[in-house]
Amino acid sequence: MNVHNNFKALAAMLLIAASTAHAESKLVLPDISVSKANAPQAQPAAPANGSTVPVPSKENAGQAAKTPEAKSAKMVQVTPGQSNDLPAVDGSVMHQPKAVKAEPVETMRQILIAPGVNTIIPIAVGHLNRIVTPFEDPIVQTVTGATTKVEKNVVYVATDNDTPVTMYVTPKDDESLALSLTLAPQKVPPIEANLILDEGRSAQGKSSGGLGVRRHYSGAARKWEESQPYMDSIRGIMRALALNKLPKGYSLAKLAPGDTVPACYQDGLDVDFSRSQVMLGHNFQVLVAVASNVTNQPLLVDETACTHPTLAAASVWPNNLLEPGMKTEIYIVLRVGEEQTDDSQRPSLLN
Repeated sequence: MNVHNNFKALAAMLLIAASTAHAESKLVLPDISVSKANAPQAQPAAPANGSTVPVPSKENAGQAAKTPEAKSAKMVQVTPGQSNDLPAVDGSVMHQPKAVKAEPVETMRQILIAPGVNTIIPIAVGHLNRIVTPFEDPIVQTVTGATTKVEKNVVYVATDNDTPVTMYVTPKDDESLALSLTLAPQKVPPIEANLILDEGRSAQGKSSGGLGVRRHYSGAARKWEESQPYMDSIRGIMRALALNKLPKGYSLAKLAPGDTVPACYQDGLDVDFSRSQVMLGHNFQVLVAVASNVTNQPLLVDETACTHPTLAAASVWPNNLLEPGMKTEIYIVLRVGEEQTDDSQRPSLLN
């Protein structure tokens, strides 16, 4: 009986000891340090029974961060060819050189030129330049080393240095008229200069044709005018104007200070010269004005209503019978007087 009781007591003690040993057992793993940058941070798993996981306090977190195991190495990005002391600079703050845009050069030029006034014209150095003159057969006089060649009314000029080229250009049959030019070589494309002669203006701005009529030299106009009878020239001028063309050798201009306009008077007719056109020939000059009927009844335009000391002819086109408010063009042809000789002048004491 005692033996049996002792065996039960011994079995109970062994069972209690085994339970205690199982409860106090645990798994010990070796300490493995993993870099913070390489090891992902594990999120705490929620307990299966829904209980709350204790969160470490700020003090405990600070102490944990101070431990050698919790410290992580700082990651520094190093760019090849640069020092760690010079951080990378954004490209937007770098100074970008601005592209230089070439300015366009006007290679075709219209140049108003007057006798007795030196005119400076830029030309291309090392290239062939073209000077279009108003003369049919120009003569070039120059002492510079530039190469010049005359073809009809065009002068070709070429130079290889920066020395200005000075020259006089005169018509073949008239040495009393000369154009003074200074050609300035520049590093530009070849230049073509079209010389428009304003012979009626002297250096002082006075009219040389008398009675406010500009004298204009044009070899082509002179040849056309003098190749036919006087009346045929006038009819040819009127025919060209009616077809909206210019007679051969004529040039188109506007009224200038000192030009006189014809005096036109007819009851009910208003002649407007404010927008008039001027056609310059050699022996003739033509004015084109607008005539309008300002009455309330039809009006027949009298072509003799306009007068001028050098009047050669007058005509209206396309209508000479105007209804109230209707307009038409009126053509007035003036003779250009012969140019006076350059006599010696006495300065007036009153000026």
